[in-house]
Amino acid sequence: MILTEDKIYTMSLETESVNRDSGLTNNTIELEFTNKELLHAIVTCGMPIQRLTAAFPEKKRFEFLYKLFLVETALDAEGDRLKKSKKIAYLDSSEKSVISYYMGMFFTKMISRRLYGSEYLTNLNLIETPDHKEFIDFFASEWRPEMIGYRPDADAWNVWEAKGGSNYREQALKKGADQLKAIGTVNGVRPDPAAVCMTYYDHGYLCGILREPEGNTEGEQLKFTEEDFYKAYYEPICELFLDKGSNLRLHDLYAEVSLEVPYFTENYREPDERKICIGISRKLLNCLMEEDYSAVAEIRKNVQEEICPDGAYMGADGIFIR
Repeated sequence: MILTEDKIYTMSLETESVNRDSGLTNNTIELEFTNKELLHAIVTCGMPIQRLTAAFPEKKRFEFLYKLFLVETALDAEGDRLKKSKKIAYLDSSEKSVISYYMGMFFTKMISRRLYGSEYLTNLNLIETPDHKEFIDFFASEWRPEMIGYRPDADAWNVWEAKGGSNYREQALKKGADQLKAIGTVNGVRPDPAAVCMTYYDHGYLCGILREPEGNTEGEQLKFTEEDFYKAYYEPICELFLDKGSNLRLHDLYAEVSLEVPYFTENYREPDERKICIGISRKLLNCLMEEDYSAVAEIRKNVQEEICPDGAYMGADGIFIR
């Protein structure tokens, strides 16, 4: 798979919802997405590792290259379908689990936006408590969901547990549903939705399943500020623009960085060097550089038509990929 090739991909995604009145309802859709849309999810997907080495902004560039390496080597393209690559067959089961973890996170990020409009999705461990003395690690991470999402247009919070594996595993979905119960409300309201999303392979083809268990309000009453949520989401992205190796360019209305990306497949002939450009409005970038997250929240609530280069994919978070 070459993520820099302009293509449209398709994956089968099963959606399930459970409630006491109607029981289990499910539906299967064929989800289409572009390579740039997936790249956007990979770039903006917040990972717990971001809390390490805060004084080393270059880590974000290296982390991004590592993410691309995992996706391009773990997946092969067959027409518009993605398949499990034979190149990873020799890996140890623990190494395969790492790849599955990343895949689950990336596709949960993309699917949450496509199905629920939740463009802002970040790891719970990256959000600070309101007193800014620590991060939200209020109980054992194994037994609570991983990700928090936000829809500014509806002022709605959502909670996600990402799962990834080689095969469909009902026990993983059930555990994910149990983990969702650990959070009853987010900033005073019930999550909408609270869902577990799992990627797996069916006869070698990448598939997904999304399950919404019946909601509850008995879990943790999670609270944090909107500003701290935006900080958790945008701060890792901002590191790319602080990195001297990212080739920052300032235009009239937007700024962008260009990252040189090698070809990871050993039998792929390199016709030219390849680059991935990541951009953001200068107004938003200035607020991020000044750590003025109140202004960031105001900007994202009053979004006008944002400018980006022709051929770029623009997310509702104001970040574009080309």
